[in-house]
Amino acid sequence: MFMFELSARIETLDRLKGCNLEAYDAVYAGDPTCPLVPGNLSYDPQSLEEGIKILKDLGKQVYLSLYAEPRNEDLGWLDGIIDQGAQLGVDAFEVHNLGVLRMVKKKELGIPVHVGPFANVYTAQTASLVGQWGATRVAPNPELSFSEIVALKEGSEVDVILQAHGKLPLGISETCFLLEYREGECKDVCFEPCWLSSGRWKLKNIGRATLSGKDFCLLEYLGTFYWKGFRCFSIMTLREDPFYIERVGTIYRAALIRIAEGVDRYLEPQEREELSRLSPEGFCNGYLFRRAGHRYIGRFFGGEKITPLEMEEGVKSVGGVRW
Repeated sequence: MFMFELSARIETLDRLKGCNLEAYDAVYAGDPTCPLVPGNLSYDPQSLEEGIKILKDLGKQVYLSLYAEPRNEDLGWLDGIIDQGAQLGVDAFEVHNLGVLRMVKKKELGIPVHVGPFANVYTAQTASLVGQWGATRVAPNPELSFSEIVALKEGSEVDVILQAHGKLPLGISETCFLLEYREGECKDVCFEPCWLSSGRWKLKNIGRATLSGKDFCLLEYLGTFYWKGFRCFSIMTLREDPFYIERVGTIYRAALIRIAEGVDRYLEPQEREELSRLSPEGFCNGYLFRRAGHRYIGRFFGGEKITPLEMEEGVKSVGGVRW
């Protein structure tokens, strides 16, 4: 009914069965950071088949999120999971690796391909290039500023998906930090929170990937991006609990509906308060304003105001507010 898409990330069949996904139009199924996550939808064939059926029955678009850091020994099972996803009717594949993009393209499956946040797409030229290789959608690197994201969208023909909320993906490795520093097997340590702290800095490690400690929050600027023509938004929900996934999605969907209906003041005070409770480490807005990623600039959530220099750089009106 509304011309936007809101998506979540669901790693496993157990997590899928425990989540209320009513607020979401689409799900990126599987954990792209590590195939060994117990029950990973994008690694375990049986879980994938059951998971796709559940999502299709719910009327969701299903995007199979493929492993981001494959080695040669991974190509066999990866090839098989791509074929299985195609046979089961996934609506798109998400890749984070140009080699995997090439694998999917060579199969000529006729299924759209999305380039995910670990692929380091920084420019319109890169977006256009992966578009020539078959990609239909790209996620900009989280280090990009507001003006750079807009330039990427306007300078290429592929669609752009924006992370609207959640921990920012900062890096990925081939080895698991949790298994290296904790006793136990994957099933024992994978879903236990692991926080890395130094002074005011705090990061969240989920095994082979590191995320920001604070939640990136685009809520205050959602209208600005929507009015700039962005229609695809995602919530980073890797390793988040079902209540977080449900409520954050509900808040953002309500805001997007108001924006689509032309409501200028689309932020409800009670929703802002609930969002703050859901993110006890606080908020940041990444590098949108060419600042250090852990800060939050804005009217809400105890944010800082942008400076006259930043106003001159073109960020003069955000979220309907003139600074």
